[in-house]
Amino acid sequence: MGTDWKKSKPAARVLCGWLGMMGLLAALFSLLACGPAVLGGSAAGMGDLLAGQVSGSVYYQQRMADLFYNCSLMAAGGASPTGQTLTESQNTQLRTQARQAIGSDDGALASGEVLFAVLPDTETGAAFTNSDFALWEDGRVAAPLGYSVALAYSDGSSWGNRALLAAYDKLLAGQTVHPSAEGLESAVVVLAVRNSGDLWQPGFVSEGRVQAADLRPFLLLILTGSAAALVCGVVCLVWHRRAKPARAWAASLTGRVWLEAKLLIWLAALFCFWCWRVIYFPDPLWTVLPVLGWPLVWLTAVDLRQGGAGVFRRSLLARLGGLVRAAWLGQPWQARVAWPAVLCWLVPAAMVPLLWLMFFSCYWAAPGLVLFALVLGHLAALAVALAGLVVQLRFCRDAGRLTGALHTLRSEGAARPLHFKASAPLHDAAEDLNALREGIDAAVEQQRRADRMKMELLTNVSHDLKTPLTSIINYADLLCAEPLEGAAADYAKVIQRKADRLKHMVQDVFDLSKAASGSLPLAPAPIDLAKLIRQTLADMDEAIAASPLTFRTSLAPEAWVLADGERMYRVFQNLFSNALRYSLAGSRVYVELTAENGQAVARVKNVAGYEMEFDPAEITERFVRGDPSRTGEGSGLGLSIAKSFTEACGGTLEVRVDADLFCVQVALPLTEKPAPEDAGDGAEPSEECAAGAL
Repeated sequence: MGTDWKKSKPAARVLCGWLGMMGLLAALFSLLACGPAVLGGSAAGMGDLLAGQVSGSVYYQQRMADLFYNCSLMAAGGASPTGQTLTESQNTQLRTQARQAIGSDDGALASGEVLFAVLPDTETGAAFTNSDFALWEDGRVAAPLGYSVALAYSDGSSWGNRALLAAYDKLLAGQTVHPSAEGLESAVVVLAVRNSGDLWQPGFVSEGRVQAADLRPFLLLILTGSAAALVCGVVCLVWHRRAKPARAWAASLTGRVWLEAKLLIWLAALFCFWCWRVIYFPDPLWTVLPVLGWPLVWLTAVDLRQGGAGVFRRSLLARLGGLVRAAWLGQPWQARVAWPAVLCWLVPAAMVPLLWLMFFSCYWAAPGLVLFALVLGHLAALAVALAGLVVQLRFCRDAGRLTGALHTLRSEGAARPLHFKASAPLHDAAEDLNALREGIDAAVEQQRRADRMKMELLTNVSHDLKTPLTSIINYADLLCAEPLEGAAADYAKVIQRKADRLKHMVQDVFDLSKAASGSLPLAPAPIDLAKLIRQTLADMDEAIAASPLTFRTSLAPEAWVLADGERMYRVFQNLFSNALRYSLAGSRVYVELTAENGQAVARVKNVAGYEMEFDPAEITERFVRGDPSRTGEGSGLGLSIAKSFTEACGGTLEVRVDADLFCVQVALPLTEKPAPEDAGDGAEPSEECAAGAL
C-alpha cells in the first residue's frame, strides 16, 4: 500500500463534509417541502408512509377520523367530555347532522372506496350502510374480498389501524361532543377501505394515495439525510483539527481554475435551477435541487477564504491587464508592437456588432443607405484587421532574424551584424546584439593572442632552460665519472638525479602546454591497444620486479584503435608509474582491457598507500597530487599529461575513487583491423618515447 492512502485523506475529509452537509440540506429542504403533511401525523402514520400505505397520509387520516366520528355519533349518540349524556332531542338533532355529514361526503363513499356500517340505526332499526355486504355478521367484523378494516367499534372498544386511531383520538380531543360511552357498549361501527384503487378516482382515498406517494420520497430523504448528517458530523468533529489541510487541498484545486470559468459554472448552475423551478413548479421536488449546489457553494467559500484577492487575479481579464501593463511599462518596443496589435483587433470587434445593430435598427428607414454603410464598415474593419496582421507578421519576421542571430552567436561564436530600419520595434535590440557580437569578437581575439603569447613564452622558456640544463646534466655525468670518495660522490649522484628529474619535468610542461593549445603533433594510425599495453609492461618490467607490488593483467586478445602510438605509450607509462609510486606495499595492481559498446576500455586499478581525500575530477589538473604531503618524486603532471594525450587521440580518461581503490579508465573508439601490409607500427614506440618517464 505504501503511503498513497495518506494522499487521499484530504479528499476523504472533503467528501465526508460534503455528504454530511448535503444530507442535512436534503432533510431541511424535504421538511420545508412537505411541512405539516408529514410532521402532522403520528409515528405510526410515518411508519405507514414509509411502507407506502394510504394510512400514512395526514389528509386521509383526518377524513377517516371525521367519518368514524360521525358514524359513532349515529350509533351511540352524544355526551359531553365529562360523560354526561345528551337529551333525546339533542341526540336526534346530532344524529341528523351526522347523517347529513356522511351523506354529503365526497365520491369515496359513493364509488365504494370506503364501506361503512352503523348498527343499530335508531331511526330505521336496521343497519345504516353503503354496502350490500354485511360488515357485521355472527357477532364479528368481516370485510369483503379486496377490502380491509380500517376502524371499528365493537364490544365497547375501538380498534383498527394505529395511525387512524391516533388521528381519531386527536380529533376527539378538540370536540365538545363525544360519542356516548353507554351507547357504544351495544353499538357497532365498521369502516373498510379498498386495498388498491385508481389514483385518479374521485374521493379522499385516492387523494390520500397520491399524497402518500408524493410524501414518501421526502420522508425517506428526511430520515436518510438526517442519518448521513449525524454520522458525517461525528466524523467531521473527530477530524476537526485536520480540516485545515482538507480545505487547503480543495483550495489548491480551485486555485488552478480561472475566475471566468468559475463564473460560467455558477451561471450554468443558476440557469439549471431556474429551468427546473419553472418546469417543476407544481412539484415540491424542485426544492431538493439546491442540495446539489452545496459542493459548489462550499468550494467557492473555501476558494475565497484561502485564496483571498488571488482569486480575482487569476483571470483572463487580469492576465490581459497584466500584459497591457507590461507592454506599457516595459521596453519601448513592447508598446510599439502591443498597442497597434490590440487596436487593430479591438476596433473590428467593436465595429461589426455596431454595424449589425444599425442594420437591424435602421434598415426599414433607408435600406440602400444602411446596406452601403454596412458594406463600407465591414471593409474598413477588414482593412484595420489586415493592417494589424501586417504589423504582427513584420514583428515576427524581425524576431525570427534576431533569434536566429542569437542561435548562431551561441553555437558558432560569430554572427553577421543585423540591420533593421530605425522605425522597426526591434531596432534597438538588434543594435545591442551587434555591440555584444563585437565585444565577443574582441574578447575572443584577445584570448587567442594571450594563448599565442603563452605558447611562445613556454616554448622560449623551455628552450632557454634546456641549454643550461643540458650543461648541468653533462657536467654532473662527468663529475660522477671522476673517482670521488665519501660525501662528494653522494652529492654528485644527487645532482645527477635531480637534473634528470628537472629535464623530464620541463619536457612534461612543454608537451602539456602544446596539448592544451591544440598544437601537439600527432601521427594517428591503427594500433593494437592490447599489444601496446603488453609492450609498456614489458619495458617497465625491471621497475615492476623491483617494487613490492604484483601486477595482474586481464587483456583482450586484441583491440584496434586509431591513435598515436607514441602518445598512448606515454599515457600507459604514466599510469603504471603512478601505480608503482602511490600503491600500498604488498598490494596488487590490476590491468584490464575489454571491448564495450564500440570502445576499447582499459582500466588500471590499485590500492592507495595513503588516505585519498581529493576530488577525482581535480586530480587530473596540472600540478595536483593525491599525496598532500608531496614527499614523493612525482610532479603532479602524470595524470594531466595522460588525460591530455588521450583526449588528443579522440578518447576519454576518467578517474574513479572507491574508498582506498583508485581506478583510471581510458576509453578509445574501436576501429577495423587493417590488412597486414597496411598495419602501422604505432604499437612500437620510438626509443625516445620509451625512455621517457614521469
